[in-house]
Amino acid sequence: MRGRIVFSVMLMISCFQLHSQDFSALDAMLLFSGISSAEELSEEEAERLEELIGHPLQINMLSQARLEESGLLTHYQVVSLTDYRERHGDVLSFSELAAVDGFGEEFVRRIRPFISLESSCLPGYSPCRARSVHNDLAIRTDLRTGSSMPSYALKYRLEAGGRLCCGLAVSRSNAASDMKPDAVSGFVSCHFRKMPGKVVLGDFNARFGQGLALWNGMGISALSSPSSFLKRSSGLSLTSSFTGKYSFKGVGADLSFGPVRITSMVAMNGTDKNGLSFLPAVNVLWYGSVGSLGLTHYSHFAHAGGNLRIPDMKTSLDAAFCIRGTDLFAETSFDWVTRALAVLAGASFRAGEDFRLASMVRYYPSAYSCAWSAAARSTTKCTNEYALSVSGELSSGQWISVDNGGNMASNVRRVNGTLSLDAACFPEPKSEEERSVQIKALTDWKIMLSDRFRLDLRVSERIRSWGEPFRTELRSELTLMMSPWLMNMRLDAVKCDGWGLLGYWESGFRNDDLSLYLRLGLFAIDDWDDRIYVYERNAPGTFSVPAYYGRGVWAAFTGGWKYARWGKAYLRAAMTSYPFMKQKKSGKAELKLQFVFDF
Repeated sequence: MRGRIVFSVMLMISCFQLHSQDFSALDAMLLFSGISSAEELSEEEAERLEELIGHPLQINMLSQARLEESGLLTHYQVVSLTDYRERHGDVLSFSELAAVDGFGEEFVRRIRPFISLESSCLPGYSPCRARSVHNDLAIRTDLRTGSSMPSYALKYRLEAGGRLCCGLAVSRSNAASDMKPDAVSGFVSCHFRKMPGKVVLGDFNARFGQGLALWNGMGISALSSPSSFLKRSSGLSLTSSFTGKYSFKGVGADLSFGPVRITSMVAMNGTDKNGLSFLPAVNVLWYGSVGSLGLTHYSHFAHAGGNLRIPDMKTSLDAAFCIRGTDLFAETSFDWVTRALAVLAGASFRAGEDFRLASMVRYYPSAYSCAWSAAARSTTKCTNEYALSVSGELSSGQWISVDNGGNMASNVRRVNGTLSLDAACFPEPKSEEERSVQIKALTDWKIMLSDRFRLDLRVSERIRSWGEPFRTELRSELTLMMSPWLMNMRLDAVKCDGWGLLGYWESGFRNDDLSLYLRLGLFAIDDWDDRIYVYERNAPGTFSVPAYYGRGVWAAFTGGWKYARWGKAYLRAAMTSYPFMKQKKSGKAELKLQFVFDF
């Protein structure tokens, strides 16, 4: 009955003016992350980049610390940019930014949707042109089948003068037994006035080096293009999540002395839940003219039953350099508890005008603990893995001006393709075999058939010595971009234990104030090993990639409406039904409403 109600709502709202995640924003996130499909994005990464699209980074007005904590730029790029501003003034065009040492046209094209060139040096403007106070408030509710009460979430953020920032997030999931919130997070951050540094109290992120020792939150495991190999650490940064489930809770501060930055923190949410648990950490980072060196140490203390123990302690050394357009990066981490040493090293460079290569080696012993690690890996954890990854990216053909109706970077090459290979050996067997091995291969091609039609072709193969030895996926997508209209068709086939087939058609409308998308899909997937993950449009702050399994159909409507300069409304209605199953399976439905206030 609820599914019929949701479906009826979907039909009715198509005549209302109700901005959600669109193709231009999604393409911008994928281009920056260096991954080939939305299904490989982590929820937290998507939420962070979405926040930057809505509130671009003001690279001419923010301090070095604020630029670095955004996670968009490397240490070297931040230092190079601030030095350029001191010597030449504000950057007033993207072509000028591309000429800054460490940037280049390719990188500027990737970060363009996330930055602002707003300047206080333009004629006719006062030096303090940016708003001194900025407020963001987002409220959402979600009703699903199988849940007697709707979920809800509230997120508020205040920034004052670029120095003070505070936030609060409260949420209740559909699985909660009552209406009380099951997740609460908040923070207060203050940047020092007379010296480069800040202090953070509450929920925050701590991300150093390449993520081998200390990097809280989810990390992207896919290495599908050269751009995805190098991680951009943000040090201490603020969380923008509705739940704060990936953040540290405690206090942290950093302070810069010339080319040296010292960061210290104490987090009160260690891995033990049976007693007092806290995690102090320190990072020392040195900036040079071509790169940086960092030293990180943390210890996890757990106190329970009158005993104090140290279940985890690590020290790591990381380096990242950019020498004549070649990125070199490495990190080594020592686990003091298990006496295990883990190492990763890689390089990314241009092998020609239109071709870029990247390679990485990883040595993660099985004894190495991965409690707070999020470095590159073949599986889900940075442990029990010796691996080699290679990736190449090719662009060819003329530049095409894409008619996407937005203000994102719209000039692309006619053909863009990637080829990636990852070979891993697992010293601790995954099965009864003496040694487990796995090879992943991926090729992805985006072909502009014209300025309105784009064809995406993707082939991936996974070969391993345990479980199902082969998993092959073939995917094709045809996209029509004819502003303000858009249409997308996808066909997906997976061969593993059996066959999995999926297809959908989507049509949408988008302009500056309104976006409407309707998706209709079919799937026939009899085995769980053949499941297919599909990115679903949603409201900002919600990233949805469900796995489709069984035999059925689904429909989803998402819409957004900017009804005022300070307000936006978002709506999602979706239902999934399984009419073709031999054994009866209940369908599911969802109805979500979200309001965002920006003042």
